[in-house]
Amino acid sequence: MERQQFNLYTKIKSWFRTDSPVFTTRISLILTIFISIFGITLGIVEDSLAVKTNGIISALDILNSFLFVNAVNMSVRNPDYIFNYGYGKYESISILGSSLLLLLVLGYTSIEAISNFGKTNVGDSNYFILMIFSSVSYLLMRLVYRIQKKSSKKFGMPILEYDANLWKYDSYIELFVLINLLVGLGLQSFGFRYIGLMVDSGVAIVLTMFALVVPLKGSRDALNQLLDRTIPDEVQMKFLSVVTKNHTNICEFKAIHTRQSGKDIFIELDIILPYDESMEYKDQLEKKIAKEIVEINPNAVPRVYAKACDGKCLDNDKRNCPIHIFRNLNE
Repeated sequence: MERQQFNLYTKIKSWFRTDSPVFTTRISLILTIFISIFGITLGIVEDSLAVKTNGIISALDILNSFLFVNAVNMSVRNPDYIFNYGYGKYESISILGSSLLLLLVLGYTSIEAISNFGKTNVGDSNYFILMIFSSVSYLLMRLVYRIQKKSSKKFGMPILEYDANLWKYDSYIELFVLINLLVGLGLQSFGFRYIGLMVDSGVAIVLTMFALVVPLKGSRDALNQLLDRTIPDEVQMKFLSVVTKNHTNICEFKAIHTRQSGKDIFIELDIILPYDESMEYKDQLEKKIAKEIVEINPNAVPRVYAKACDGKCLDNDKRNCPIHIFRNLNE
């Protein structure tokens, strides 16, 4: 019994650990539930497709938050013998899932907007309640964006940056919804409620398309990671500068292989050493190069493979090994 109580206490306490990357995603989840419930309810009651659609997008963010919490929990795990390149691709899968859900919302919003054109006996809406809710939502979204942005810099996780960008764009959407409500209030005041409904429907479609900007961009990056696309050349050149720095310690640079999995960048370097160098020298050099790579990017996971040369540098007992020539010049 005491052990069960302790486990429950530990689980509850873990929810409030600010040093964990999961903490901010949980804040995101709680506020998303609040915004979605009130947004959908008010949108239906007051007949505002823009407000309802924004609520539906927030409801999708609830699913996204669950996806992100699980993805972050998995991606923070270190590479092991089962997944040699870590668990970062859980992030990529969750981002792709987020994009697909938003595409479904766009389809639903378009159908609803078209159905509004045939409406008759359109009643007045309480725009003041809608605007108060929209204003509060905007302030909350900006707050979560700042928290998540700070967390993404602290932990260096792409999925946290992705979620921060979602909140930023959601806040822009909420601001446009607020402007749309002001326009609707003005049209209703002059007896043009039906025109206001049409404007509201058009805004709902435009805002849903705008909401797809971040997911589509994130999906492209996620797909590149899932397909193990090589990291950009400018990033590779930074890592290759370590090879240049150690050119007097190696005979030849053979190849570099890179891939990204979540926040981790895996770098495999193939270098050639003199055939008669000791295992101790080989081990020390591999550790030295790996350390210098991590200094360039803390998220780097370097793997340096040093192989012996074929001994062709021997020419009639004369050694043409570049390393030995350099060493002789400096003796």
